[in-house]
Amino acid sequence: MEVARGKISVTSLLLLLLIGSTFGLTGCGGSSESSGRASQSTNGGQGSSGTLTVLAASSLTNAFGELATTFQEQNPDTEVRTSFGGSSELLAQIEQGAPADVFASADEDKMDTAVQDDLVNEPQTFVRNRPVIIVPKDNPAGIHGLQDLTKSGTKLVLAQDGVPIAEYAKKILANADSEYGGNLEQQVMNNIVSREANVRASANRVSLGEADATFVYITDVTLDIEDQVEVIEIPKDLNVTATYPIATLKEASNSELAQHWIDLVLSDEGQRLLEECGFERVS
Repeated sequence: MEVARGKISVTSLLLLLLIGSTFGLTGCGGSSESSGRASQSTNGGQGSSGTLTVLAASSLTNAFGELATTFQEQNPDTEVRTSFGGSSELLAQIEQGAPADVFASADEDKMDTAVQDDLVNEPQTFVRNRPVIIVPKDNPAGIHGLQDLTKSGTKLVLAQDGVPIAEYAKKILANADSEYGGNLEQQVMNNIVSREANVRASANRVSLGEADATFVYITDVTLDIEDQVEVIEIPKDLNVTATYPIATLKEASNSELAQHWIDLVLSDEGQRLLEECGFERVS
């Protein structure tokens, strides 16, 4: 979703929250029932005092959908509103005054900006992730590694500039360029035919056979697309680690609930659920 410049309207925020709820319809176990509960309001809510708004990177859609269910079960008088998108998009929303309580980014750069702008309290790293390449199941372009992405006519999609997965992809390609030479990075970038709003949108394009390849996180290969794509691992010496920080907002409407959410994410229960979704614990 393209971020409008200037003040965020109520309509824009409602749309953002609606999109977040829609993205959360499939849990890590592939059960729409559990994540469906996460997107519903809990009876007995007490208005804004019982509402928690979480802005999180799109790669956290399934995991945070499950955690929202758990949080509401543990706090029956609360409603969790989750909104997912590219971390750069969400940061822009916060900078423009969108009301939120928690921000979870897929990279440290966006969180560092939020800290520098005095928008969030001290962040904590809560999980790590691994970039991979995905191609359609039938792999029409015959892509089996990074060097194959340079083939003429390859249709590569990638998230927009500034979105963490796109930044990680650039670092991976720079590493590959140093290893293999031949101006690999630029050749691959020349094959980009479309820029998507976030990593999940890129993954969907490939799963539908509309593109030959994209960079995603391993956690984006969810049950709803795993039968439509093939995962190509990136060599460890060329890959990077995606680090995810989380923080409460300085202007949070419910700072107590916001801290409780972070406590859940960092708890053994929260870390186990994130592991089930394919993430790596921070310790």
